[in-house]
Amino acid sequence: MSISASKSKTSRRSFLKATVIGGAAVAGAPVLPYFARGASASAGTVHIGASLPLTGTYEKVSKICRDGYNFFTKVYGGKMNIAGEMRDIKLTIYDDENNASRAAQLTEKLISDDKVDLVLGTYGTDTVLAQGSIMQKHNRVFLQSGAASRRIDEEIGGHTAFTCINRTSTYGLGAVAFLGSLNPRPKTLAMITMDDPVYHEIGQGVKDKCKELGINLVSEIVLPMNTQDFRPAALKLKGAGDLDIVYNTGWDIICIKLVEEMAALGIQPKAFIGGHLATNPVVRETLGPKMNGIIGTSVWLPQLPFKDDKFASSAEFADKFKEAYGYIPTYHGAFTYILPWIYQEVLKSADPKDPFNQDFLRKGLASFNRKETIYGPISFDKTGRIARDAAPAVQFIGNPVQQKIIAPKEMADSTGVYPKPAW
Repeated sequence: MSISASKSKTSRRSFLKATVIGGAAVAGAPVLPYFARGASASAGTVHIGASLPLTGTYEKVSKICRDGYNFFTKVYGGKMNIAGEMRDIKLTIYDDENNASRAAQLTEKLISDDKVDLVLGTYGTDTVLAQGSIMQKHNRVFLQSGAASRRIDEEIGGHTAFTCINRTSTYGLGAVAFLGSLNPRPKTLAMITMDDPVYHEIGQGVKDKCKELGINLVSEIVLPMNTQDFRPAALKLKGAGDLDIVYNTGWDIICIKLVEEMAALGIQPKAFIGGHLATNPVVRETLGPKMNGIIGTSVWLPQLPFKDDKFASSAEFADKFKEAYGYIPTYHGAFTYILPWIYQEVLKSADPKDPFNQDFLRKGLASFNRKETIYGPISFDKTGRIARDAAPAVQFIGNPVQQKIIAPKEMADSTGVYPKPAW
C-alpha cells in the first residue's frame, strides 16, 4: 500500500488534495504480521472513497478519523470480503477543508470520476449533509459517524445515510447524571455554547437534564464559531460567581482555551465538563496537570467490554491502533474503523453479479443487527441512527492523569472526584 497525491482534471486547487491507499501497507507504517491474519489474495478491487476536513478547525480529530479508516485496511491485510471474494482495498480520501460545497464537489468526483464502489462519511453536520445531497441524487447509500445532529435523521437518515454515532442531545447526559447523583448535589451550572445548531443541540440536552435534576443554569455564554479569544468568556464566568459546574459544548481546542483562561483568572468551578472531545490526546498533552479532575464524554473507550473477529477486547484494539499510529485512539478511531467493517458484513452475502447494488445495501443496513463488534452492539432505527443510550462519562484523575469511567454505574471503574482539584 502506498500514499500518493490524487490528480484531478478540474482546475480547483485545494479541494483535490487526497490520500490514495491500495494494497497491503501504509507508507511509513508497515503492516505487522498480526494484521494480515486470515487474509487471502484474489482478483478484484473494492474502491472506497471519502472526504475529511484534514485542514482547518477539525484538523486534529479528522486525522484520527483518517487513521480509523486506514486501520481497517491494515487489520484486514488490505483485503475486503465482497460477495465471498477477497478484493484488494483502494481507499481514496480527499481534504474537504470543512467546506460544505467542496464536500459536495468531492463526493460528485468520487462517484462520477473515481467510480468508487462505497462512500464513507466526512466530519461535521453541514459537510455530511452536503455529501448526502449528492448521494441522494445518485440514489446511493452511505455510512457516516462524523455528524450526530438530528438534522441527519430528518433530512437523509434511513434511506441515504446510516449513522454510527449517538445523537448530540445525548452527549452530556452521562456526565450530568453522574454529578446529579452526588450528595450534596451541585446546584449551579454555566455553559459555553458555540453558535451552531449541533452545539445548541448538545446544550439543550444538558439543560433539559439539569432541569430534571434541579441544577440551575445561571449563565449561558453563546460564542461565534470562529471565536479565537476566550478571555471575555472567562471573565463572564468569573462574574457569575462561585460555580458548581461549567460545561463546554465545543470541541478540543475550545476545551483547551477555556481551561487556560479559567486557570489564568483563578476561576475554580467544582466540576468542569470538557465535552465530547476532552478525550482527544491533544487536550491531555496540552493541558498536562490541569487535566486532573476534568470530565469528558465518549461513546467508546478502550475499557469497554467489546470484541470482534479480530480483537479479543477493546483494549487490544486500542493497543494495536497505538502500535500503528503512536497514540491510543479516541472514539473517533473506533467509529470510523467500524464503518468499512459494517459494509463488509453486509456485502459478504451480496450477489457476485451485482455486489454493490444499492437497494441490497440499503436493506442490509436497515436490518443490520450485531451484538458483538469492537464498537459494541450495532443496529439502526428507522431514521438510520444507531440504537445507543447516553454516552459514558470519564474523568481524568491523578498526576499523571488516568482516564477513568465514572458513569454509568455498571461500567464505572472509579467513583470520581468532586470537587475537582484546583487548576
